[in-house]
This record gives sequence, C-alpha cells and structure tokens, in this order.
Amino acid sequence: MRCLRLALLSLLSVLALARAEAHPHVFIDTGLTFRFDGEGRMGAVSVTWVFDELSSMLIVEDMELDADGNGVLTDDDIARLTAMFSDWPEDFAGDLYLTHDGKPVALSGPMEIEVRHRDGRLVVSHIRPLLDRIRPEDGRIVAQVYDPTYYTFYELAGTLEIRGRDGCRVEIEKADIAAAQRKYGDELAKLTNDEIMDQGKYPDVGGDFADHMRLECARPS
Repeated sequence: MRCLRLALLSLLSVLALARAEAHPHVFIDTGLTFRFDGEGRMGAVSVTWVFDELSSMLIVEDMELDADGNGVLTDDDIARLTAMFSDWPEDFAGDLYLTHDGKPVALSGPMEIEVRHRDGRLVVSHIRPLLDRIRPEDGRIVAQVYDPTYYTFYELAGTLEIRGRDGCRVEIEKADIAAAQRKYGDELAKLTNDEIMDQGKYPDVGGDFADHMRLECARPS
C-alpha cells in the first residue's frame, strides 16, 4: 500500500499546484463487520474498501492492466491486484485501529483477500483476525479507520455489521472536521514545499479526521 501511495502521489503531483490542494489524494468508502466467536469474544474484523473512480483508474493504468481498454479486468489482472494488496509492508497497520479499554488491540495481516472491479471502482475485501480475542464486557471497544498521514480519506459507508453475537450496537461519534482541518493547516504550514513535493511528507493528523466507532454489547444473561 505504501508503494501504491507513492505511485499515486507521483501521478497526481502535477495537480498539487498549491499546498492546500495536496491532501487527500485517495478516497475510499469503507465497510466493517465485527465478528464474534461462539464464546462471545470478538475474533476478527472484516474490511471492505471501495476506491474512488480516479484512484481506481490510475492504479489500473499504472499496473498496465485492462490491456484492451474495455473496462473489464481479466483473471490475470485480478490476480496481480490481489498479490499487490496482499503484500503489506511491515510498518503498514492497514489503516484500521482498534482499542479495548483504551489499550491498542493487535491485528494480524490481511487474510482471505478478494479484489473486484465494479462500475469502474476497485473493491478490496479482507479479514483482520485479532491476535488475542477480546470481550466487550471487559472494556469498551473502539475502532477507527484512517491513514495517519491523511493521504487517503476513508468514509464509512453503509451500516456497520455485527456477526456472531446478539445484543450489540455501534455508536458512532463523528469527527470534528473543522477542528481537524485547522490542525492540519497548522501542521502543514510547518513543512517546506520540498518536504511535501519531493519527499511526500505530510502531517500525521489522519486520526483527527476519523470517526470513533464504539461497540457496546449487553452482558449475557
């Protein structure tokens, strides 16, 4: 994903004529499913990313896919995309952050990756198992989806799903976008044009733009 971001940054740099236009570059509609096991413990989160049309087109073109230009990807094209989205750098957290009782929850890398090309948009689905399963009654579970550098903006799409346990609901606290924009502007002003254009460096304020999803479950009777 970091290589993908750098490639997109190179392709879009001609559009970044002013500092204020530098971010974000990629827009992704995101769906989440919280999965519980038979003992009522959260064991995994299913994630779906739907890339915006421009980013999807640039990825397809940069990888030289869709050779005949008919807008339909071949099985080989899909296999190459699947391989790319499976190869995460060690320092890439998947832009999914989970806490339990205020403490970070460790997630595995992506599993069961599926890539589709639908209506000109790339759709990438995967599952993130928890390294240690957790119980919501032992502490509040909070999830956020964001790119720390705000290179990519994730928009929660549709209804968040819960599978494997009844009596649960998700409360969403919307991000204060105006406050986040002010913070972003202040931090961006500290960077030089060379740092932005040549190094692709941006403030790590993505979390300020992200909604907080609080998962609450009733205690089993």
